[in-house]
Amino acid sequence: MIICSWNVKGLNDPSKVVEVKKILSRHNISVIAIIETRRKEGNAQRIQNKFGSAWLWEMNYTCSPKGRIWIGWKHNRVNFQLIRKTDQTIHGDLSDKDGLFSVCFTAVYGLHTIEHRRPLWNELVNLSAVLTKPWLIMGDFNSVLFSGDRVNGNPVQIAETKDFEECIQAAGITELKSCGNMFSWSNKGQGDQRISSRIDRAFGCCDWQSIFTEVCVDYLNPGISDHSPLLLDCNIAHHQGSRPFKFFNYMASHERFRQVVQEGWDTPVVGTAMFQVWQKLKAVKKGLKHLHHKHLHQSC
Repeated sequence: MIICSWNVKGLNDPSKVVEVKKILSRHNISVIAIIETRRKEGNAQRIQNKFGSAWLWEMNYTCSPKGRIWIGWKHNRVNFQLIRKTDQTIHGDLSDKDGLFSVCFTAVYGLHTIEHRRPLWNELVNLSAVLTKPWLIMGDFNSVLFSGDRVNGNPVQIAETKDFEECIQAAGITELKSCGNMFSWSNKGQGDQRISSRIDRAFGCCDWQSIFTEVCVDYLNPGISDHSPLLLDCNIAHHQGSRPFKFFNYMASHERFRQVVQEGWDTPVVGTAMFQVWQKLKAVKKGLKHLHHKHLHQSC
């Protein structure tokens, strides 16, 4: 299952449609969230027909006349069941035909002001409270999260990041690992005139992170847009064979148990509070797995 999110800055140019089709084919994408299509609802079907009959689509024209978000999926590979639309999100259940992959998926396109984005943060927190399966969130949030997320331009202010940070904490989500371009958007200026920022992101809840532990978001070159496409290979086959962690009661009475747990929990981690807890728990798990392996080896 390969999922893509891309702010294409409009599909009004035929060359952009061609470029999106190339991305879909080159990377064997099954699901794509196309952000900022700039197409009126009456023209949407004509554009979608150019992608072929293999693709089905959901759009949020009922909440935004500009159709700010389109989700497309290859219906012979996956199913997408719409649950909710707003002017800044499309949310639904995403699963593959083999029954190996079943998650909640939210495509995001944040509005352009701090005030107008606040309903988005509330929406994500409310969704987090009712989810019963792994949750993936991808898109253009139109907001930086850390002070280092912008190069040149105006310095990042606390007011810009505060609501985003609080949303992440309240929703219990963490950013997925990434590779490629650090900054997902630029004004394509030259030298000191080039402003770059990281406003396109992918997040997962704890259930997502525990299943797709090694998944990495690839930030591709922006190409026709001023935004980078985000590419996520969920690599189902790899994760299907992994062994779940098991805690054996005898370890609690082992003479090194408390030391191993303390060492894992003291691992220095930088990031949000939820991210720190998650990484510390992973460190504790690693130490306990090593203790279990060593104990069995000594017992044989």
